[in-house]
Amino acid sequence: MKKYYGLQIKPGQSSKPSAAPARRPPASIFGGDDDDDVEKEISRQASKTASLQKIEQQRKKALEEDPSVFDYDGVYDDMKEKIEKPKVQDKSERKSKYIEGLMAKAKEREREYEIIYEKKLIKERSKEDHLYGDKEKFVTSAYRKKLTEQAKWLEEDRLRQLKEEQDDVSWPTCNFSKGRDEKVLRTADQTRPVLQALCGSREASPGLHLRRRRRRRRREGDLSPGLQNCLSPKDRAAA
Repeated sequence: MKKYYGLQIKPGQSSKPSAAPARRPPASIFGGDDDDDVEKEISRQASKTASLQKIEQQRKKALEEDPSVFDYDGVYDDMKEKIEKPKVQDKSERKSKYIEGLMAKAKEREREYEIIYEKKLIKERSKEDHLYGDKEKFVTSAYRKKLTEQAKWLEEDRLRQLKEEQDDVSWPTCNFSKGRDEKVLRTADQTRPVLQALCGSREASPGLHLRRRRRRRRREGDLSPGLQNCLSPKDRAAA
């Protein structure tokens, strides 16, 4: 058998080297695809710029019509203030009315204390009248004016109590009515000495006016049998 040494080439194969595969030429910088991409980017940027310009024009136009159109914080603060302002105002009004009521009560109490004090002075002077006999007494105009104002206030308070009694139609029971009348009479009895001293007449007694009004209502038939039973024995006898 014959042996061969060296490079062995099979029959049918060429000894020439095969050609390398053809390479694709590099795309030119001015290729068609790249041109399309660039044009798209330019168009996108132009559209974006146009949109921004349009938005800016609309913003300027809105500011010309209303400078506070974009003041969101200010609008929110105004809305909140409109909601809170009535609450604060209502609270202030209630506080003002409460203070006025307290001041009126304090003034009324002060006037009552003055009347009680004057009542005490009148009692003390009445005890000492026999020591001075028929000596002339001097009263200043300011003191006389003060006594007149106190008498006027007592009369107004008496009329107010009587009006409240007439307007009050919600007396639920006879006992309540009787207790209310006794309270009015008790107040009248307390103020009677001062009124008598100031006015010099028994007609100034509020209790007397109240009893006379009761007798008149009884005669006119205004008092129901239930209310007639509520009268004290003294008032029933006087009627």
